[in-house]
Amino acid sequence: MKKPDIVLMTDFGLNWGTVASMHGVCKTVDRDLEIHDLSHTIAPYHVLAASNCLQYTMPYWPKGTVFVSVVDPGVGTARKACVAKTANGYYVVTPDNGTLTHLVKMVGIEEIREIDERVNRYPGSEKVAVFHGRDIFAYCAARLAAGMITFEGVGPSYSTDEIILAPFAFGTVGNGWAEGLVEEANEHFGNLSSNILIKDFEKTGIRIGDMVRVVIEENNTVKMDLEMPYQKSFGHVKLYEPILYNGLANFMGLGLNQSSMAGQYGIRGGADTCIKIKKN
Repeated sequence: MKKPDIVLMTDFGLNWGTVASMHGVCKTVDRDLEIHDLSHTIAPYHVLAASNCLQYTMPYWPKGTVFVSVVDPGVGTARKACVAKTANGYYVVTPDNGTLTHLVKMVGIEEIREIDERVNRYPGSEKVAVFHGRDIFAYCAARLAAGMITFEGVGPSYSTDEIILAPFAFGTVGNGWAEGLVEEANEHFGNLSSNILIKDFEKTGIRIGDMVRVVIEENNTVKMDLEMPYQKSFGHVKLYEPILYNGLANFMGLGLNQSSMAGQYGIRGGADTCIKIKKN
């Protein structure tokens, strides 16, 4: 029987040996484990971005896959190191610092256990407190995937009500309108992702092909005020023109065809970036 895959996600970047060290720890536990990389370019310390990335990537992996998510600005502090078992059949090995927020709200956590470092920590690493990604999370994930421990062997369980949630709320909708936040500006393409769920936006009555007015404000200053079509994909608008679309992460997105909306309008995204969408 094939052992579960391990999928790694961090904010470490790829220009030093941290990610390779995590791979190495997993292979030291069991050479037969298959380790894959989700992303290592999450914005530094951006716990909520990691949380969102988990929720939309997870369903496309086989059930039982063990995800390791390490965006950990509180490394070495009293925050819990944990393994969560999701309601849809996956495991997430991570600091309990808000990384599970989207999964709690959109999928559900069936059970959560604090990692017992006495047995699930890489031997000889006890004097290092700044690299739990390697010494605790990768090591524990590998032991779980290899079958050396069961989920119960991770450590003591605690209430799912105690899971730390990052500040996050879904956008709101009504007849012909939607409002929320621009949660994130995509670094590579410059597209914007909102906190308005696609399934909620469908309740507005706005349909593919309709024109909408989109206003984005940061700190009460208007950054963008544009009319654009709600369309299926970028190829339905002319080059450099704006578009509202159903984003790949289950939320409404918007951007410019083959250009950066974030760059052109200076939009960073975050808790102070509001978006209003209204049907023309």
